[in-house]
Amino acid sequence: MPLQFSNIHVNSAPQALAQQIVDRINKGELAPGSQLPSQRKLAEMFGVSLSSIREAVKILDIMGCITVAHGRGMFVAEDAPCTATRLPDTASVFEAVSLRDLMAARQVVECAAAKMAAVQADEESIAHLESLVRKMRENQDSTRTYYQLDFGFHLAVAEATGNRAIIEMIKLLVERSHDYIGFMDESLGISMAFNADRAMTTAEQTVAHIAAGREQEAGQAMHGHLNIVNVEIDRGFSKKPD
Repeated sequence: MPLQFSNIHVNSAPQALAQQIVDRINKGELAPGSQLPSQRKLAEMFGVSLSSIREAVKILDIMGCITVAHGRGMFVAEDAPCTATRLPDTASVFEAVSLRDLMAARQVVECAAAKMAAVQADEESIAHLESLVRKMRENQDSTRTYYQLDFGFHLAVAEATGNRAIIEMIKLLVERSHDYIGFMDESLGISMAFNADRAMTTAEQTVAHIAAGREQEAGQAMHGHLNIVNVEIDRGFSKKPD
């Protein structure tokens, strides 16, 4: 028998869609490993826009309820942790989705910036970066001061590239991500000691590689620094981190 879904109100579409799919997993109507209809087909079945479907897919992916195989489709996870439960509150889910999208954008721009800085940075830029990470280490127990210095660190990496467009993009992205400081600390535990130390270590590694002119390593270290947030999103929402 074909799957039947109920039409939903547009203003609650992503959350309601995600919950309907969770309900069907719990009822056994969607078995582990089974394939979901395409995003376009789901939009038709629910009577909503593709953008709402995409947001719902992000929610289910973060929750670990589905796996997305590019070129193959969407499948119910073999060990979906969302079974026998309901989704977290809407605000928490959408905070996680929005923050993950933002961090993905930061990784694209900032890892490239770190690589460029390893080629372009002059002695003054390197000295400024080294001073910032020392201050970050000294103040890692003070959330407010640490985040101010962290903002300075990311901006200083951008400035070391000498590229005005990159500087403006990174400034905008970091300012936006700092709107999530409360969520990162309260829901994800980003400022917990083991995360703070990991953030500091990767920041120090990034600067060391920039100073030594190691382009690829600088980009990888910056990726490790930024990916701490995504790892904690996965951990916090019961999805196994990569």
